[in-house]
This record gives sequence, C-alpha cells and structure tokens, in this order.
Amino acid sequence: MAFWILLILLSLVLWVNGRNVSESGRPCNSPIFCYGSLLETAQLLEIHHDSKTFVDRPLKEHVTVEEVLQAFDQLEAAMRGNITQQVMKDFVNGWFAPVGASLEPYLPPDWKPVDQGGLPLYNVLENPLLKQFAKDIHEQWHKLGRKIRGRMTKLTGQNSPANKTESLMYVPHPFIVPGGRFQEMYYWDSYWTIQGLLASGMKETVANMLRNFAYLIQTVGHMPNANRVYYEQRSQPPFFALMVETYRKHSSVQASESLAFIRELLPALEVEQEFFRTQRSEQVTKNGLTYTLNVYRGGMTHPRPEAYFEDYHLAETLDGFQTEEELFANLAAGAESGWDFSSRWYEHAAAHFSTIRTETIIPVDLNAILCASERLMGDFYYLTGNITQAEVFRDRAVKRADAIHDLMWNDHKKMWRDYDAKYQLQRDGFYTSHITPLFAKCNGKVNITSTAFLQAVLSSVDIKEVTAFPGGFPQSLVREPFSGQQWDFPYAWPPNQLMMIESFMDDPATRETARQWAQKWMDVVYIGFVKSGSFYEKYDAREMGMYGGGGEYDVQEGFGWTNGGILRLMEIFPNQLVANPPPDNSTFLPPSSSTDGEVTGSSTNASADATTPSCADKSSTSSLFFIAFISFFLL
Repeated sequence: MAFWILLILLSLVLWVNGRNVSESGRPCNSPIFCYGSLLETAQLLEIHHDSKTFVDRPLKEHVTVEEVLQAFDQLEAAMRGNITQQVMKDFVNGWFAPVGASLEPYLPPDWKPVDQGGLPLYNVLENPLLKQFAKDIHEQWHKLGRKIRGRMTKLTGQNSPANKTESLMYVPHPFIVPGGRFQEMYYWDSYWTIQGLLASGMKETVANMLRNFAYLIQTVGHMPNANRVYYEQRSQPPFFALMVETYRKHSSVQASESLAFIRELLPALEVEQEFFRTQRSEQVTKNGLTYTLNVYRGGMTHPRPEAYFEDYHLAETLDGFQTEEELFANLAAGAESGWDFSSRWYEHAAAHFSTIRTETIIPVDLNAILCASERLMGDFYYLTGNITQAEVFRDRAVKRADAIHDLMWNDHKKMWRDYDAKYQLQRDGFYTSHITPLFAKCNGKVNITSTAFLQAVLSSVDIKEVTAFPGGFPQSLVREPFSGQQWDFPYAWPPNQLMMIESFMDDPATRETARQWAQKWMDVVYIGFVKSGSFYEKYDAREMGMYGGGGEYDVQEGFGWTNGGILRLMEIFPNQLVANPPPDNSTFLPPSSSTDGEVTGSSTNASADATTPSCADKSSTSSLFFIAFISFFLL
C-alpha cells in the first residue's frame, strides 16, 4: 500500500513540476527568447541595463537556434556553470545582432509635408504657435515608421515556431512604433497613434496597421500585447473595434470604402470577441443574480522574458501570499491590462508588490471597452446586413452595461470602482480608468450619457480632486504609501487624459469643461516639448510639462500615443485651443535612456555568476525533498 501511495505522490509532484516547464505555461515556444538556461543566464547576469534589450536582439545572419544553444551548452560546460557577466556579454555579442537589426526605418508613402497637402488640419488652425506645434508633431512620423527587413518567418498557427531567430513577429505591412525602447507595433497604444495618423492625412497607413492587427488576431487567436513572440500569450485592452470605428467615421474615409473595410475585418473582430468571451471571462453572483464579466489573465506561469530579472527577484520576496506560478501569471495579467504596474492590482493599496493579483480583480475599463466593442460589433453587422448577429452583440452590450452598473457603480461616490472577485466587493481608491464607461458610452438600463448623469459624475469628489493638478490627471488619487509604480500617482498618461476629455466633450453642458482639460493637456505636452525638445510616454501631474518616472525602465521619448492624442485634440477643438509658451525660460534636461544593442562595460547590479538556481530548479528541489520526507514515513 505504501508503495502505491508513494507512486501516486511521485506522479502528482512530477505533474506539478511538468506544468512549471510545460509549453502551456511558457510565454512562447522559443528556447532563446521565452525560456531556457540561455535566457535565464543572460537576464540574471544583467548583461544589459534594460532586460528588454536581450530579447529584442535577433541572432546574427545565417546563425541557427541550434548552433547558438549548442555553443552555450559548451560554454556552460567549460565554465562549470560559473559564467561571469563579461563572458556572457562576449558570448551574446558574438552570436546576436544589435537591437533593431530586423527592422528598418520607414516613411509611409502617404505622409506628405504640409506644403504638399499633408496634415490637412494645419490649414484649419489659427493660433500660430499651435500651427507650428502641429507641424512639429506631423514630422515625428519620420522617426516612428518601421518595416521588417529582409526575410522573416511567417506565422502558421497559434504558436510561433521554436526555431525563430528573432523575437519580432511577422506582419504583412509596415507600422508605426511608440518610440524609445518600444520598437514593435503595440496594441492599445495604436488607438491614439491611429487618431494622429488620420489627422495627418495618412489613412492608408492606418488601414494597413489595422490589417496587421487582423493578421495577428487570426493567426495567434488574439491580438498580442505587441508583435514579439514573448508577448504571444497575453493581449492588451481590446481597442480593435474602436480603431475600426475611428477609421470608419473619419472625414477622410468614404462610406463605400469603410463598408468594404468592415467586411474585410469582421472575421478578425469576431475572433477577438470570442477570445475574450471564452478565455478571459469571470462569473460573479450578487443578490441571487449571476453576471459574466471579464478579467485580465497572463496566459503564462514563467517570468516575463522582457522583465526576467525583475520578475525573478520579485519572486524571491514572496512570503506565502501566492506561489511563484501565481505571481508570474498575475504579473503577465498586469502587463495585459496596459497598467504595468499599479497598486490597483495589489491585495490593497498599501500592500507589497508581491501581492499583485490582477487575475482576481474585475476592471471597470476592460469591461467598458468590451461593452463599446460589443455595441460596435452590432453596428458593423447591421451595416453589412447581418441583422441577427447585430442583435446578438447589441444584447451583449446592454447586459454588460447593466452588470457594470450593478457591480461597479458606487452611487454614494458618483463613480465606478473595480470589483474584487476574491472578496466580492468594490475596491477602494480612485483610478482614472474608472470613468471608462462614459468614454465607451456604455448605456444599459441607466442612461449614463444623459446630461444629468454626466453632471453628477463631474461633481464627484474624485473628479474634482483628480482634475486639480497642474500637469494633467494623475493615474490615481492613492498617494500614501507611495508605490513607485509608473501607473500610480503622480504620473499622468496620455490615454487616460484623452479618455477623460472624450467622456465629457459630446454634451453641450459639459463640453467647456472638457475643453479646459484639453487645454491643460495641450500645455503639458507643448511646454514639455519646448523645454526639452521631446515628447514623452508619460508626464508628472505635479509639474507642468515634466516627464514622468517610476516603473521598470527609463523614461521613454517618442511617443506615438502622446503625439496622436494631441493631434486628435486639435481636431476636436480646432480653434478653441492655443499653444501657450512656458511661463519661464527654464529647461528640462532630457532623460538619459539606454538602448544598447551590443554591450560593453559592467552593470552596477550585476550578479557575480550565474549559479543562482532557476525557478524550475527551486521547485524541483523542494519537490524532491517532499518525496523524501513522505518516503521516510511510508517505507
């Protein structure tokens, strides 16, 4: 009997350990870019200042995955596992090309200078400084266009091939990148980038980016975070339907071409809806009613390859709140949310980062965006003549709107709150994402876009406080304790500024308030540009024009959604905004950031060697100890 019990226990432990290293838990199939000793050694030795740099470096031309892995095995054997940082740097520089070797700069053919008809908005603007500012932004597309260089393996199924020699995923058309360290086509960033491209008169570039999204959705099964293999298992806020609607409704797009385009993209739109419906759903029961809503999930139980060092060492701080696998899944889910990272996902705002549990929190913004997507899917099917499917999606949108109101609306605060599936209650603290139902026009049994409802929200304490800062709306009003996370106070991010403004701009009673917010954000970005010569990924709400910090990487310049959002505001309020010069002559020094491709020198936080056991090693050791312990008593 004891033998059979031991055999069952052994099988169970091996099954659990098998899950730790199984393909289902890995970010992707690549033994270089997603898992394995080579990845772990390079990242834990910090051969680059930024963990993302290593996984963005392709192999050198004519080098195969098998050759690199064999060479690394030989190096490990020769060094007896004690590989130093400099040795690892030399190895990587010998086998890998610099970051960006798979891409080349691209100026879209529909970009035109202003004097040749580009940026049609330019001729509508009256304020001289604003006209020049619009032109400066229009010129930024020169810096942000990319196309894939040479040959690249096309996707043939839902998983990228294990023998890929670069992490970049093939897409059929050139694209616009955010900028800085982000040299790939990101999902939700592109919503605001697309708005700016349309304002610049570049509808063909937009159409081809949407075709890229459709290609990835239909081959991967969802739109990945961006077109890198290590992003394969996770998505981002699902803005695809909203992007299509933005294209459809823009004044430069004819009704006939938009209808044909909707027909072309509907299959991919349907695939994305099905992904979130089946892979990201969560049921909640309250007052005898069961609601189906959505959560973010990471789709993996390993460290994120692009942040391997950070995730690995965060796991070392675990104190029993959750397992390593759960932590890694919740980190990836936090990245899928776009809010990577925020105390919004912690056990509570004052808790440690290691308590992140994104997968058990039902977000207001995700569900509002899906509500908008379902409503738009109804519109798209109606336009193409499929009334039955139109009614299916419109019904889903109304049911979701009612669920959001029942579970997340706080009538006392006149504001929404994320819902905690773990404790079955609304979570504390205001985040700018909480107004997304207004942006999404998510109407059900309650008409939230009515003037009375909008004015009630506008009068809330949350809105009054979050709009009182000189440098934009901070992501959160949770100030103490200071989390240090980039999606928390005091940082102000472009997408949430734009969503706040657009939430109130359509009603005549609240439009002037929205215009005042738009002017403040225009001042933030313009003054930041005048003082530093750059556009930034995020800003500091405490100081007009100051770039924001926090997070896992240096401040990034570029920047797609910042530039696109500003051009969008100029379209909305063409002659109601101005470019105000800075109140003084001070300047901001542009932040220094590392975008190293090949590496030399040393890292200040580098490990002395690569002898630290991997996560799988640690779990295997504890599992073998467990077997030995049980065996002692059974045999």
